[in-house]
Amino acid sequence: MAKAPVGKKIKKKVLSAKEKADAKLQGDHRKFVRSVIQGVGFNRATGLSDKEFTFDNQTSDFDDIFVYENLILLAEYTTSQSSAVGGHLKNKKIIYDKIIANPVGFIDFLKEKFPKSVDQFPKGYHKTKLVVKILYCSRFDFDGHHRENINQISYLNYSELRYFVSVVAAIKRSARFEFIHFLGLDLKQIGENGSLDISSSSKDYHGSILPEAHSNFDDGYKVVSFYADPDVLLRTSYVLRADGWRDSLNVYQRMISRAKVEGIRAYLKKEKRVFINNIIVTLPSDVKPLDVDNNTIDAKGLIDTAPVKIKLPSKPNSVGLIDGQHRVFAYYESEKDDVEIAALRKQQNLLVTGIIYPVGMQAIAREKFEAKLFLEINSNQTSANSTLKQAIGMVLDPFSNESIAARTLAGLARTGPLAGYIQQYFYDTDKLKTTSIVSYGLRPLVKTKGQDSIFKIWSHASKEDVSSQSNDEALEEYVKYCVSVINIMLGAVKSRVGSARWVTDKKVDGYILTTTYINSILIVLRMLIENDKDISFDALSKNLVGLEKFDFSQYRSSQYNAMAIKIVETYFK
Repeated sequence: MAKAPVGKKIKKKVLSAKEKADAKLQGDHRKFVRSVIQGVGFNRATGLSDKEFTFDNQTSDFDDIFVYENLILLAEYTTSQSSAVGGHLKNKKIIYDKIIANPVGFIDFLKEKFPKSVDQFPKGYHKTKLVVKILYCSRFDFDGHHRENINQISYLNYSELRYFVSVVAAIKRSARFEFIHFLGLDLKQIGENGSLDISSSSKDYHGSILPEAHSNFDDGYKVVSFYADPDVLLRTSYVLRADGWRDSLNVYQRMISRAKVEGIRAYLKKEKRVFINNIIVTLPSDVKPLDVDNNTIDAKGLIDTAPVKIKLPSKPNSVGLIDGQHRVFAYYESEKDDVEIAALRKQQNLLVTGIIYPVGMQAIAREKFEAKLFLEINSNQTSANSTLKQAIGMVLDPFSNESIAARTLAGLARTGPLAGYIQQYFYDTDKLKTTSIVSYGLRPLVKTKGQDSIFKIWSHASKEDVSSQSNDEALEEYVKYCVSVINIMLGAVKSRVGSARWVTDKKVDGYILTTTYINSILIVLRMLIENDKDISFDALSKNLVGLEKFDFSQYRSSQYNAMAIKIVETYFK
């Protein structure tokens, strides 16, 4: 390439507004991912980012490579739009398959190709003990079937990324236990201080056990109390946070609060003692309450509370943290660990009340039990808001009208005219709040009786099973049907008012997406069903001619019914 004349400056390329926006999006996404991975304790290997290589006759690259003990994490970032992610993944599949099939060969290749970079990897592990994991981080969500086609890697979706950004900001290095579990790895696979000789045995705690007759729980449950060190709870506990990554509808707990954690941490450092109240947890069935002779105690035969030794397995993701997550996580490990907190972390100073599950209890049953327990503890607190109660209701009573409404709203958030406009995650702003829509717009519309409900027009062979609350699969079909009917109504309204106004942005003149307007539209649909009107898209669109001139602005707050009546009188005479 020709050199520029001496003394003459080379003009930098002037980026367009779109190029600048794209560059910022890419930079922010990469920064977020790095903040999580490095925040939990991984080191980023320099000299490997975006370096093209050819392994086993396949040319490719990785955006970053991180290492933690014997875990090698190959990170891929993309800010491609959803429609383009599938093609990007397809192009990467060949190299992914080759690395997964021969991880030792890939590590040997890296050592030969990039010796200075690989020299940064932790010492002390034989290459056959290295764990290689690929992490695909997309800024935008994409069709799930691509994950099914390439299912041997981990996917860090944007909602999960933002979740971990928040968790890492609150509890720093102690988030690594959850992050490693998110990667689908057992902590026993991961070394510590250069060694894989990690004991998986249980740890003993002295406490007491309550007779089954006194606990009033069902047969097989055992209630124990003991003092535990925060370190073991940080390593073994999990929290079913509503904004987390767990693939279950049965999650409900609030996001961890960094301010609350820091407040408790400051108290611990100042007062040098714990809060005098107990932590509530659930314990797996393999936790053994033992007597002085190391025999398992049968709580059924007890008359009075008895002393026990609790054998708590050192198993990550085994202790359900129901109440007290902030008190536990206040002992978190920081990058430059606090000497005082580190000492307290090892002391057996947290009073734990644990409910040991019966043998053979299924995961769904455990989640329902934990939801009910959480609600019992928090229902009388001001913080137990309607959103929380709706989330727990979906777990405990999925056939209730409110739970069906909440599930329907979740469907509307994924597909149709409201997709992307409904608040789903803690970081969502300027989006439609869910509680009011569920309670006032959807619940009456999807109820399983009455002449003004979608249930009236749903023809399904198992319809009566939903009424009798006896068929989970039929319930899912009903929810899908509700979503489809409502999307037809919303689509017809959107077609008349125009896409420009179909936003939640208050700066847009005449914007339509507010809780009041959406609830009113849902009430209109209910009134049409009650009066046996044609609710096909063509019929609705035809009747709604002129809706773009309707004065939405005169209806405020909870004037849902008034607005709905006016729309019906004006357009559905």
